[in-house]
Amino acid sequence: MGLGAEGAADGGQGDLLSRLSAVDRRPLRDPATAAELRRFAEQGRGLVMVVLLARAVARVLPGPITAFTATVGILVTGGWPYLLALVLGGLLEDEPLRGTTGALLVLSATVTSVLMLALSWIAWRWTAVLAESVADLLAVSAERGEFLGWLNGRCRPVPQFVAGAAGMGLSALLAYAMSHQQVDSVSVSVWIYVCCAWTGFIGGGVLYWLYTLAEVPLRLHRCMDLQMAWMDPAHTPAIVQLCRVYGRVAVSTAVGVLIAELSTVAVTSDRPGPLMQAFFVGFPVLAVVTALYVGVQPYITLAHLVRRHIDTIVDPLMAQTHRPPGHLLLSEDLGSAVQAYTHFRTLRRLPVKTATLLQYVTGILASLVVFFVQRLLA
Repeated sequence: MGLGAEGAADGGQGDLLSRLSAVDRRPLRDPATAAELRRFAEQGRGLVMVVLLARAVARVLPGPITAFTATVGILVTGGWPYLLALVLGGLLEDEPLRGTTGALLVLSATVTSVLMLALSWIAWRWTAVLAESVADLLAVSAERGEFLGWLNGRCRPVPQFVAGAAGMGLSALLAYAMSHQQVDSVSVSVWIYVCCAWTGFIGGGVLYWLYTLAEVPLRLHRCMDLQMAWMDPAHTPAIVQLCRVYGRVAVSTAVGVLIAELSTVAVTSDRPGPLMQAFFVGFPVLAVVTALYVGVQPYITLAHLVRRHIDTIVDPLMAQTHRPPGHLLLSEDLGSAVQAYTHFRTLRRLPVKTATLLQYVTGILASLVVFFVQRLLA
């Protein structure tokens, strides 16, 4: 009977914690902040360069934007240099794509451009989830105005053009380096430069917004009084949604790393020149650094946000468990109180298991090691 009563008491305590956790997870949203972030998500279609490019042709076509018009728009926007080279190149140059190798290079660059534009269009839908989650966290923060100012500043056209121009220059430099390899050099034409430069411009814009997305948790870390659940901060709905979004971003970036490594192997000869050697080392390393920064850093920063919340809100309660008053030791309710404190003592920092992050980091780094080992053996 005693054990049954104790089990019932424990079950009641567990039910109480569950009910309190459910109530505690209800969002408290600041209408002005939520409206501003929703406006950012809506207006971003005309301000974010890669999204604007992806929608450019689809908006020109008659009728509403559908899956068909979106596909046509992305294909045309991503592949117009290649299509133009095929249609008009013969009138301007004898061999606009300069042989099989040049044609494959341009085709791969075009496919890459199309994929980046398609992913940009799809990924922008995640901003609505991010907007709601961030609005919940910033509901009572005095620094929410600074966060919104930073976010709106990232939409300015100048830095986006600078990022695109940097990618364009690096792609053109790569095409030049491929044409000066000692073995398997590519005869580069103007159209090859145009196709590669366009891919670089889109890639620069994609990297710009990948790094912007990864910077969101860092900016949130600067804000005080973030609203999180008191009973279980790691399972605050906003934190859970952010982790899901960054999980998708991490997977997409990991695929990008593999594509970067495979493309580097494909375009590098056995005896590359100095420029190609720099590309051989720099490009895969940049891809891996980006994958770790975009795919891992947000989780680490969110874990620090949760830990900070626990330290400032829950630790004062935990301090009482070290030296309980003498009369409390004789109370029949001491077991329930200890169980409640144990709940706080075992709180997790994130809804994502640490093993998952370690597997991601190991996979990314292993791909880089395999890449260099394979190249050295070759």
